[in-house]
Amino acid sequence: MAPIGIGREGMRYTFMVLVAIAVVGLLGIPLGDPRFLYTAIMLECIYIGLAVLSLKLVMSNGGKNENGMRMMRLMRMTRMVTIPSIAVASMVIVANTLSSTHVSIMISLTPLYNALILIVGGYVLQLLLIVSSLYEYRRVMRVTDLNAR
Repeated sequence: MAPIGIGREGMRYTFMVLVAIAVVGLLGIPLGDPRFLYTAIMLECIYIGLAVLSLKLVMSNGGKNENGMRMMRLMRMTRMVTIPSIAVASMVIVANTLSSTHVSIMISLTPLYNALILIVGGYVLQLLLIVSSLYEYRRVMRVTDLNAR
């Protein structure tokens, strides 16, 4: 009997949020401070790498062989995407909040495009990533409980 719930339908939302964050980040990199260009590029590479891992999970069929190793590998890969996603998104939210320049841009809306990129990419999509990753992590833990019984 195949395990329920790991694989194709599982990481779909997290994958979409990661792709949206990468797109917004690529739009926002040219607007940022040139001193932080390498940091911004590294952060985008992290999001793209997490998106590739989540795409691999979305494309997997979630089947189980005799000894359950396929399911264990899918669970491990799910953790490899969800835990770093939560950590990186939390760090981005904290860093944006602690940056006085970012806060002043978002409050004054002076360069409107910059403010929209900061609000959407720095808070809204990051919160969506945390919520979708937490949901997926809890779902996988519940599925492993059900399949272990």
